[in-house]
Amino acid sequence: MMQDSLVTWRYALTALAVGIGWLAWTAPIPDAEAQMGMDGQVIRGFEVPEFDRENRLRSRLFGELARMLADGKVDITGMLIEFYDDDREVEMRVAAESCLYNRVTGSATSETGIRIARANMIITGRGFDWDAESERFEIHNDAKVVFQDLKIGAQAGEEEE
Repeated sequence: MMQDSLVTWRYALTALAVGIGWLAWTAPIPDAEAQMGMDGQVIRGFEVPEFDRENRLRSRLFGELARMLADGKVDITGMLIEFYDDDREVEMRVAAESCLYNRVTGSATSETGIRIARANMIITGRGFDWDAESERFEIHNDAKVVFQDLKIGAQAGEEEE
């Protein structure tokens, strides 16, 4: 079960990279002379779906606002990512008030709140760093994990004595 959770988290973080990367892909990384003209380009109310090799919907990235910055970064406000199981049911949601995605390094950072929700668990905190290459996601402050509906003892299939 722990292995399944690790695979799901790795998939979730990879999907985060793909979704944010798609936004960043829509505008090329600027060279020094083009930087001034790109600063401030905005996408509002966007949705970016991601499909697997079998053309199944795996995730959707939603955002209220994405603003391209001159340094090659993307400032995203009101981010929500939904991850889907094979039956197209929402398996997990990741929400952040805002984040700054670096298109060059494939990383994201934020000082705002984040909330990760699954059927049996909610993780919240403030401030995070995420690196796609190392698949490392770190919540900086006030990290809290709440488990829900856990089956303990006989309820979990253990035999009573």
